[in-house]
Amino acid sequence: MSANSLFLEAFKGMKRFGPGSDESTKRAISLYPADKQELKILDIGCGIGTHTLLLAEHFPAADITAIDVCEPHIEKLNQKAKANGMADRLHGITMSMFSMTFPDESFDLIWSEGAIYIAGFTSGLRDWRCLLKKGGYLICSEISWLKDNPSKESMDFWQEGYSQMNTIAEKLKQIEAAGYELAAHFVCPVSDWTENYYDPIEKNLKEMKANHPDDPDAEQIIQSLGAEIGLYRKHPDDYSYVFYIMKKTCEE
Repeated sequence: MSANSLFLEAFKGMKRFGPGSDESTKRAISLYPADKQELKILDIGCGIGTHTLLLAEHFPAADITAIDVCEPHIEKLNQKAKANGMADRLHGITMSMFSMTFPDESFDLIWSEGAIYIAGFTSGLRDWRCLLKKGGYLICSEISWLKDNPSKESMDFWQEGYSQMNTIAEKLKQIEAAGYELAAHFVCPVSDWTENYYDPIEKNLKEMKANHPDDPDAEQIIQSLGAEIGLYRKHPDDYSYVFYIMKKTCEE
């Protein structure tokens, strides 16, 4: 069995492929000061579209473009959009965030839930800004330190996994430096990590261990994800995803 297939098996049945929840998504949506109904929205790194559908429900007159590099994810999203009568205004496209071809100032709102880290936080802020209309908003969730002195275990893990990991205070400085005005931010709760993400993964990993007892690739995935889960359960106050709601400032 290929490593990619095994990885997908670890995330079997998941609504989201990172920590999060409908409640956190809805809270972030509520912090967007929509002053018109016919919005143009871009969802970058939409996965299978769990949060994209929430956007579509909240903004019934919006035209939403959702991109993800995984074609099966986009197929699922488009199927859901059709089943919910949204296919005329919710368009899933298989596209990398590194090769977007949208004209400048195309969107009122750019949404990216748990995905801006792929571009790198500062790069995403910089490179996506031109796609926003004047006064447009970028709303994203980004993993951030919750304290200035996290544990050495957490520091070592994230230094290797994501070098742009930083404190909320530093993220706010980066937002301002990139040409945005912060409107709001909030820390996602522990349950976004445990109940909604790690608990179902642990269930899948137990099944993987039983189904692939002598597969070294399966064992590597089980150990890797297990270590990540164990770290968070030991140090849940070290880091979390934080939603940042920001407005594009006027060009000088």
